[in-house]
Amino acid sequence: MSMKVLIADHDWHFAGQTRKYLESHAHLVVHESRPIHAQAKAEHWQPDLVIVSAEAAETGLLESLYEINPRPAVLITEHMDQFGRAWRAWQMGGDELLMKPVFKVEELHQAIVKALENAAAGIRRALPAAAASA
Repeated sequence: MSMKVLIADHDWHFAGQTRKYLESHAHLVVHESRPIHAQAKAEHWQPDLVIVSAEAAETGLLESLYEINPRPAVLITEHMDQFGRAWRAWQMGGDELLMKPVFKVEELHQAIVKALENAAAGIRRALPAAAASA
């Protein structure tokens, strides 16, 4: 089954590799490096899955995407020292978390499958009050 996938990340190298992998499996992929453009694209294009950097998620992008149409989301973060940022973003609507640097297609594939499974099972969690104030 083919999916429409939106990648919202400033990392062109990661986005290029991800796009190549997904397109080789017959998925349609759009990459937007700026959160405002990603939101506009999502409103028009209605992707089935989003892959969002934790940095972009902190701008409110993830909540905006979820309000448009709830969809599975894979969050990515570049550095372990930014794990707190990724964790907060995940709590706001991520279905799976992927750490960079990555490019083992197996890791990307597993993250996408897990995000789809988590979304289907309704595992998306509300943001706890303590995390909201952090």
